[in-house]
Amino acid sequence: MKQETERQAIHFAIGTAYIIAIYLLPKETAIPLLLGIFAIGSFISYTHQKGIRLPLVKEIILLVEREKEMHLPGKGALSFTLGILLSSIIFYPFDKLVLIGATTALTFGDGISTLMGKRYGKTKTIGERTLEGTITGIIGATISLAIFFPIEIALPTAIFAMLAEYLPVNDNYTIPIVAGAILLLIL
Repeated sequence: MKQETERQAIHFAIGTAYIIAIYLLPKETAIPLLLGIFAIGSFISYTHQKGIRLPLVKEIILLVEREKEMHLPGKGALSFTLGILLSSIIFYPFDKLVLIGATTALTFGDGISTLMGKRYGKTKTIGERTLEGTITGIIGATISLAIFFPIEIALPTAIFAMLAEYLPVNDNYTIPIVAGAILLLIL
């Protein structure tokens, strides 16, 4: 559980940094920045896989990488960043608040649902997911979305975003895309 807590702490920190960057920077700057971060992360992952290991990166990977993801170092961070980058491209023509909401739902809803589901989850739903994780993810996403949106927008966005975890695609892609789509529908 300690490894998952540390992993989600990094998830929250990176996601918060992305939200701040998207909020403060024009879209024309934020999206290339995300692309650059993804490219650098991919390069580091590739070199690590080939045996060229940067000391700090090696320690972080050993500390937080899930056993099933060891074949692709940094897979979680890469798919997280790629999910936000894909959402950026999809929602580029719209108000950047949509992208902020999509990133917020992924950062806090997914992170909290994982932590709470693994720690307190008893009622299995599909795969490794639990009802307790989904409910706490909805609560966490709602609270964080309520920073940017009224509760009547934050709550349905959080519900649909957390239900998107159940789709048979990496939730780093489904959560922000569904959250952004819901925001477009109800804004």
